[in-house]
Amino acid sequence: MSAVSCFSKDYAEARRKFRAAAAKAGAILKSYPHPEKGPGGEDLATDVARIGSPSAKRVLLIQSATHGVEGFCGSGAQIAWLRGGDWKRLPKGVAVVLVHAINPFGFAWVRRVTQENVDLNRNFPDFRALPKRPAYGEIQPFIFPERWDEASSAARRKAFGAFVAKHGAMALQEAISGGQYGHADGIFYGGHEPTWSHRTFKEIVARYLSKARHVAFVDLHTGLGPYGHGELISMGWPGIGQYDRNCAWYGQAVTSPEAGSSTSAKLVGLMEQALAKMLPDTTVTSVAIEYGTFPTEEVLESLMADNWLHLRGDLASPLGRAIKARIRRAFYPDEDDWKELVALKARLVFRRAAAGLAAS
Repeated sequence: MSAVSCFSKDYAEARRKFRAAAAKAGAILKSYPHPEKGPGGEDLATDVARIGSPSAKRVLLIQSATHGVEGFCGSGAQIAWLRGGDWKRLPKGVAVVLVHAINPFGFAWVRRVTQENVDLNRNFPDFRALPKRPAYGEIQPFIFPERWDEASSAARRKAFGAFVAKHGAMALQEAISGGQYGHADGIFYGGHEPTWSHRTFKEIVARYLSKARHVAFVDLHTGLGPYGHGELISMGWPGIGQYDRNCAWYGQAVTSPEAGSSTSAKLVGLMEQALAKMLPDTTVTSVAIEYGTFPTEEVLESLMADNWLHLRGDLASPLGRAIKARIRRAFYPDEDDWKELVALKARLVFRRAAAGLAAS
């Protein structure tokens, strides 16, 4: 099997490949149709494939496209696992649920956000008491300028430099990416209510996981860290159940934003935190695989540009086309060596997660 052939040029191709690979593996498929259409008028949906005994009490949940454009990576990893036949070697009593494109709109339109302009992985806070993120407000005017040009870029560099000088580089990263709820026209916006993808995720959890005794959740992401490296990010601290289980399953290379060992800043409104609350009587062990692409500054710049484009720019203009190419590359390098690294790391993690579940 060629790992490279498991990756796709767009959402529509990825969906066809995933459904075909899942059907060939004998998976039970279900689709959750999305209300919007893709850029070519194509139907959008979140597709779910289940493999293993319906009565299995240990379930491995593997998800792609939480952040839409990152679905190029996550879909390829899921398809590589299916085509590679790893499902034939699942331990007894372990089932797998593959969620393909939980944010199909973002995947199809090459955006990180949902159709509501919401970051899905910040869309799970307590909506009755939304987190206050004043630091983001200080820099919002530079993140979302009136014009996207060299003058606004220079102003942004100056403002960010002043913030770093005062608070530090990680403080800037956390202010930008940690999640904010006060600027619907900003980036990393968590929203004021559940999005379609949020509600669909809850439906999937209720349908496939409500009777599980132990759930391992692997969420596939890109954008932070060295090129092709798959950082394993666990929430929590050493000595806390989930973090220690992740280290036991995957090794001491597991990182944690809370412990200060991750390329990720500390985040709010996370899906994995909500998953544990949705399953109060189930042990949940969550980890994100974060595949590095290009320097963090370049990745964040591509997100700001894309946000500006969809809210103030012209998609059909030369600048618009350049911005879309830029964000796609920032989260999906589309190089054969990168794809091979992604598929290999994912298959190893999925294998270890299944083994860890079996032993639990």
